[in-house]
Amino acid sequence: MKPHPHPPDSSFPCLAVELVELIAGHLECEGLLGLRLTCRDLQKKTFHQFARRFFSSIKTDLSEESLGRIDALSRHEELRPYVHGLAFMLQNGVGRGLVWDRHPWGPLSAPLEIEAIGRLRDNLVTKFTNCRSFFIFCRYPEGHPDMNCVTISDAVAVFFALVVDAQLPVTSFHLIYANKYSRTLVMDMRRMPKLLYRQPEFKMVWSNLRKLSLEQYLTLDNFGFLLELVLSAPNLQTLLLNLGSHDLASEFMHELAETASFPNLQELALFRTSVQVPDLKKLLHGLRGNLTTLTLYHVSLTPDEDWMSVLKELSQSFESLQSISLYYLWATAPTKELLSFPDIHKAPELCDTPKQKLHMLYSENLQSPTVLGIEYSGSKMEHVLRLLQAAG
Repeated sequence: MKPHPHPPDSSFPCLAVELVELIAGHLECEGLLGLRLTCRDLQKKTFHQFARRFFSSIKTDLSEESLGRIDALSRHEELRPYVHGLAFMLQNGVGRGLVWDRHPWGPLSAPLEIEAIGRLRDNLVTKFTNCRSFFIFCRYPEGHPDMNCVTISDAVAVFFALVVDAQLPVTSFHLIYANKYSRTLVMDMRRMPKLLYRQPEFKMVWSNLRKLSLEQYLTLDNFGFLLELVLSAPNLQTLLLNLGSHDLASEFMHELAETASFPNLQELALFRTSVQVPDLKKLLHGLRGNLTTLTLYHVSLTPDEDWMSVLKELSQSFESLQSISLYYLWATAPTKELLSFPDIHKAPELCDTPKQKLHMLYSENLQSPTVLGIEYSGSKMEHVLRLLQAAG
């Protein structure tokens, strides 16, 4: 038998709420739950930590059971203000226990007329008033199952039906079709509403967006849809793209560089994506006033120039830049090769201090290790970028 937790010192429940919360904040989840079982006083004093840790994000697979749990939570007046995020996740299937109708051409028809979905919509409007961040996860290939099945791509359509109909001011949206190795997967576009982004109601909702993550393998089918999700969010502060390292990704980045305007963007992250140097430089140039964080991971340059011109661009007039992460950067001209910084570790100016943080990624060659990536945050950004140019 598992031993019962030792009862707390008799004076512990009498501590001020602030002290109990501080202690509870350092406990693992199991320890926090055990502490709450010891007495009612500690249960009350740890409520904030408990609610923030276990109810800040809730999950659904659009099954009758999961939607019922969310509906029950909506009636708990103390817990529901802590809900800030809703995640749609593929677990043991999607939409179990509900009857779904579908248009002959693919998308679900009138999902909001399903009682449980209608309640979720109403709860998001009136009860979960702090829940404005949404996550959709697909962790393994969805394939192209029969239209009698409800899939995570259908859940994407349900999400947009919910937020557009309710006119929810969505602040954060993350569409993650990727496995644990960040390999991008493909959404089934047959199940998506056509020309969603042309609806005025969608544009109003999407103009509130501050954070957007799109991890999706680009195809001719989803290209326009994903591009419009980015272009319809002019007030973005954070943008993360993982598109796959192929020509369509380069075209996507070209359209973004030519068309997009992000006057408030502070964080840009590109993962496993291809881009032409002129497009990357143009995109960065438009962000130079506000950009504070840049992440480039497994990014491939298509021919004509190399990474030095990009580093040179960053070292000029990016006064707000505070943090960079550059890992596994590929150049494809004249041959595909990985950018390295062979002498950067010799620069004494990059030693860690309380205000300067440096991390380097070395190759696995033990006889001649090479720096293949660098992560830096601090006030000497321009100097660091110049060192990277010299070392590259």
